[in-house]
Parts: sequence; structure tokens; C-alpha cells
Amino acid sequence: MKASTENGLGITDKAIKQLQQIQEREQDSEQMLRILVDSGGCHGFQNKLELTQEIEEDDVVFEKEGVKVIIDNISLQYLRGSTLDYVQELIGSTFQVIENPNAKHSCGCNISYDIDLDKIQQ
Repeated sequence: MKASTENGLGITDKAIKQLQQIQEREQDSEQMLRILVDSGGCHGFQNKLELTQEIEEDDVVFEKEGVKVIIDNISLQYLRGSTLDYVQELIGSTFQVIENPNAKHSCGCNISYDIDLDKIQQ
């Protein structure tokens, strides 16, 4: 596990506030949000987000104002430079990865995307 707060993932104030509310509601300050890039969707890649208390050896932890977001090293290659936001819409509220500089195209619903492999840092 490697801790980091720079050159990887931005976290908006709305995302921080929502994660803090989850920690308070669950009465568990160890709740963290994991972001995983997985294959799927109409454009090839999609993000999976889940709450966890587990940190794996290959995870990078982004910590801000008492909340932690975890991304494994492989997924981080595709997400580096992105921002985690909490979006509230009529159809529901959710955490979303936005402003991904490595995404080339996304579908109309912004769930799946293509990766610009020329931008990926190994």
C-alpha cells in the first residue's frame, strides 16, 4: 500500500462531504471508497466503485480531510489525473470519476469509455 495525495486523483468537496456522511451514518471512520477500472460497457472500460475497509498491497490510497479513496496500481494508470465527484441528478445520486484525461471517447450515458493508450504512464 502506498499513500498519496498528489499527481493521481482529485477529490471534490462534494465527494468528501458524502464520504464523511457515510462514515458518520455507518459509525465507521474506516469506510473507504475503492475505484476499480474494469472491462465492459459499450466503449470497453467502466469504473466500479464500492465501499470497503480492506487495503490491498498494490493499492494507492488518496486521503483528504479524513476520507480515503483507494485505487489499485493497474486502475490508476487509466485514472491518473481524474477527479472523483459526487453527482446528484433526478435519476439518483452517485460517485463519478470525471475529467479523465486518459479517456478518448465515452458513451452517451458517461458510464463506459475508451482509453487513449498513448497517454498511459507505466
